[in-house]
Amino acid sequence: MVSLPLSWLVFKGLQLNKHLKYFLVFCVIPVLVILWWWGMFASAQITEQDAPAYRYAYLEVEGPYSKLSGKQAEVLALLKAQKVNYNAPLTLMMSDPRVTQYKQRIARVGYIVTSDSVISAPLQVDSIPARRVLSAQVKAHPLFAYGKTYGALVKYCEQQGMGLQLPTVEIVEHSVLTVQMPLRKE
Repeated sequence: MVSLPLSWLVFKGLQLNKHLKYFLVFCVIPVLVILWWWGMFASAQITEQDAPAYRYAYLEVEGPYSKLSGKQAEVLALLKAQKVNYNAPLTLMMSDPRVTQYKQRIARVGYIVTSDSVISAPLQVDSIPARRVLSAQVKAHPLFAYGKTYGALVKYCEQQGMGLQLPTVEIVEHSVLTVQMPLRKE
């Protein structure tokens, strides 16, 4: 009578291991591969560098940063309608979301344009001069990229005894997010 429950447990254990293999092969491993592909396991690289000057066409956004992607699409449609050549998308983050209420956050959302581009309203044009920046860069899906770059920047700033400097410039090219934070001269 003792051998029956023991053999039953051994049989159930073997059956569970068989199902566990299939679960790992057909569920866990594909999910891990997709997350790896999206860059969940990537780390942001921090470097100090000289950033070039940028000229950009933009719309200003006030309020939650969740509206930024919609405004980016609006800027793109306006640039196409005006037949303006554009390069990479650019976002200037003017407010720190850790200390600014979401309704008071300000950002500029746009695209890098050439110096001879003629831009019409409602788009605005501005330039960012060449400057020394702290750059955080990661290749990842936007779902992960923004948290990784800003997390790395904030951590680096804390280690160096400095705060996050605004405005930061975000540029996305070839699935690589680069966040440039201006360095203040001491």
